[in-house]
Amino acid sequence: MNYFEFKQILDADPYSQNPEFLHAKKHDKRCRQAYQKAMAQEQMILDALQVPVPEHNIEHIKFHQAQDRQSRFRQNFMALAASAVLAVGVGFFMLNQSTESDLEKFIHEALAMEPAVYKGADELPQETLKPLFASINTAIEGELGDVHFMKLCPTLNGQGARMVVMNELNQPITVLYMPNSPVEEAVNMQMDGLKGKIVALEQGSAAIIAQPHQSTAQIESNLINAIKPLNQGHQGL
Repeated sequence: MNYFEFKQILDADPYSQNPEFLHAKKHDKRCRQAYQKAMAQEQMILDALQVPVPEHNIEHIKFHQAQDRQSRFRQNFMALAASAVLAVGVGFFMLNQSTESDLEKFIHEALAMEPAVYKGADELPQETLKPLFASINTAIEGELGDVHFMKLCPTLNGQGARMVVMNELNQPITVLYMPNSPVEEAVNMQMDGLKGKIVALEQGSAAIIAQPHQSTAQIESNLINAIKPLNQGHQGL
């Protein structure tokens, strides 16, 4: 098992009993370091869950949880009758379909569940990436760019992929590829401390998440030109 395969299992299930995973953890220095780092992060989360909530705050928290549930119910109800309006920068972008609103909500939640950026030390060879893309009915035509991390992950409408792609300034940019979630045109997202954009691809869409100062134009172009439906990708070879 190579390091990339080890990381795939580690990110999905750090407690896996896969024999090859266990062997790599024990005998491969790089894998062992990655495992130790992951376990340290797990412990931090466990420690945080043990922090007691002050008694005088419990009712305050319950009150806001109840308000949040009511608010979500109202939002879901209104989504059936009208499109959502999101503030973007100094203007507004009108979403015409509730599925697009759900898509943005999913992207926000996915980022909240995991760190915004994973970054491996080395670029992953494109030949290594192709089988992973093929498993989600996607082909790579041409150059995708410098990918330093990739793992398959669930998306709103089925299996997709999470990547870290380096821009022309060697800055890591998070990309969430969603092959079964098409959009008709690009959607700019309002995000806390980040900038986000959902780009339309020939197959599905991709969310590009970056720091406000980071350039993503080249990555967007590469995604549009390189990611194709699998059967089309084979025809072009």
